Amino acid sequence: MAYEIINNKRSKSVIRITGNTNTTITLSNLSAGSDETITSAAITGIHTSTDGKWSVYRGDSAAGVLVLELFGENSLQLTQFDVAVSNTKTSNLFFTNSGTGGTLILTVNKEANYSPALTGV
Repeated sequence: MAYEIINNKRSKSVIRITGNTNTTITLSNLSAGSDETITSAAITGIHTSTDGKWSVYRGDSAAGVLVLELFGENSLQLTQFDVAVSNTKTSNLFFTNSGTGGTLILTVNKEANYSPALTGV
């Protein structure tokens, strides 16, 4: 389960997962610091390669809500169409890859609470 997350405060996160894997990314994994509490995350960009199938679920396992199935190579910038995959966006993300290898890169837009909260803006 090799993965990397690049988090930006008050902005997006980029998730990269490689290999044949079952991986859970919690909303708290998307936080850029202790003063940022993530409340939801919507998928806005997808890039994949695999010799099998990537499945993306909302929840902690494959028993969660299936939101995407991706075969082969894909590159979808959903923001170009003003769309996001936000089914049950307050749930964690769970990924599986049925292939022997491959890479999944997701961009997610986050909603969060901050401590201390912004005032006067």
